[in-house]
Amino acid sequence: MTATAPRALTATVHLVRHGEVENPKGIVYGRLPGYHLSLRGKEQAARAAQRLASAPVGAIWASPLERAQETAAIIAEHHVVEVVTDARLTESENSFEGATRSLAGFLRSPRHWWGLRNPLRPTWGESFSDVAARMMAAVGEAVESAAGGEVVIVSHQTPVRVARLALARRRVPPWLPQVRPTTGSVTTLVLERGVVVSATYFEPGV
Repeated sequence: MTATAPRALTATVHLVRHGEVENPKGIVYGRLPGYHLSLRGKEQAARAAQRLASAPVGAIWASPLERAQETAAIIAEHHVVEVVTDARLTESENSFEGATRSLAGFLRSPRHWWGLRNPLRPTWGESFSDVAARMMAAVGEAVESAAGGEVVIVSHQTPVRVARLALARRRVPPWLPQVRPTTGSVTTLVLERGVVVSATYFEPGV
């Protein structure tokens, strides 16, 4: 992962992972259409929105996928800001799409096994460096559009993890357990001249 925060970036960036998805069959949905927030996911989004309600938000940007759009819309209810949809904030490409999350289901799909040969890249889909590059480009433009206000970025698990590490200039694998976020969480990073000077993490607890 080589992309880092745009040079000399001074801003407050809130990285939001969308709320929980209605997915009773446990499918790896990735970029597949038709996956919306569950009732719990809507409550998570509402709590994230409450967390950000008093922030001087100048821009809300979101992935085009339904679950991110729905989360962003709930957050936007507290601000006089229109949601900007940006494809660069979408979920990472994943060759496991359509498979079940269970170990048994995975073992029944030998065509997916080869994708695990190198988790550092990773070989199951879009590289972490490519995710970082597109996320950092979008974050930089979102900050410019906010005209000095704080920025909310609504995206997905891997892109949020990668963006958090890139903004903090940390070079560790994004899939490590200590690199959160959970669904509906808000990771807030305050940057001064490209350096993170403050970081907070909020989980909706639903």
